[in-house]
Order: sequence, then structure tokens, then C-alpha cells
Amino acid sequence: MKRIILIIFIFIAIKATAQDTSPIAKALSAGIELGIPSNSIYNIGLGFSGKAEIPASNRICITITAGYTAFFYKSNLYRSSLTPTPAGFVPLKAGTKYYFNPGVYIEGELGTVIETNYLRHDPFAFSVGPGFFIPINEKHSFDLGFRYENWSDNSLRQTAIRFAYRFGGE
Repeated sequence: MKRIILIIFIFIAIKATAQDTSPIAKALSAGIELGIPSNSIYNIGLGFSGKAEIPASNRICITITAGYTAFFYKSNLYRSSLTPTPAGFVPLKAGTKYYFNPGVYIEGELGTVIETNYLRHDPFAFSVGPGFFIPINEKHSFDLGFRYENWSDNSLRQTAIRFAYRFGGE
């Protein structure tokens, strides 16, 4: 599935003919996230995030992201009917977003993740992935992004999907 999504985004980026050299405008977005952990004690993650984009050049933006994600434990790890409360995390990341054309991008972010339940650790996190915009009008669009994310202590590796409403931009 990951390979198919990657191939689709590469195809879109190569076939895109709308090459715009106009500067990228500042933008804000707010959205929901779905995380699918791999090799983890968590089954699924649900959350929300806000993102600010500040133009650095015609094709590159600096991004700042903050949010909250709750990861739900796998029920088969515990041999009782009681399932622990979801583990809560606050990701704080900064990164860059490169636009292949006005609607298709790839983004990389670095930062930290603050655990809200037990305060055991605050791992370093990095993520990378493609995305695209679904325009609503000139200044508003939906932002659909995919990413692979890894935390430094190997407590979580996930594939995530972010669906957001974006204000500003092109």
C-alpha cells in the first residue's frame, strides 16, 4: 500500500504541467490525523494538529506543527477485560515543505514528542512524506498528507494520514 501511494505521488509530480514560479504565500491549516503504528504496543492513533507555513523561497516553506495524538493499546496485550486509557502525546515539530508544483509537495520534519500520561520520556521524532491540495477556492483548500514517522527510542514507527483545512496559500 505504501509503495502504491508513493508511486501515485511520483507520477503526479512528474506529469504535472502547471509549473508556477510565483511566490508561495503564508498559510495555516488545522486537521485530523490517523496513525497506523507498526511493531508497536499501540493499535491505532487518532489526533489533531495545527500547522503554519512560512515561505522561504518560490518552492520551499518552513513549517511549524503542534497537536495532540492519543494512541490506543492493542487489546491482546492485556489478559483482562480492562484496557488501559490511551497514551497521549503532544508532537512539536519544525521542518521544510518543497512544492513540486502549486498542489503537490513533499515534507520533512524534526522535533520532539511529549508524553502526557506518564512523563517517562520525550523522544526525538522525524517524519517525511508527500501530500497534495484539493482546492476549494483561491485561498482555501483541503490538505491531504501522508507521512512515515519514527521516534528516537524506537517506541513508535507509524504511517500517518493528515486531512486538514488550509487557510491562505497560493
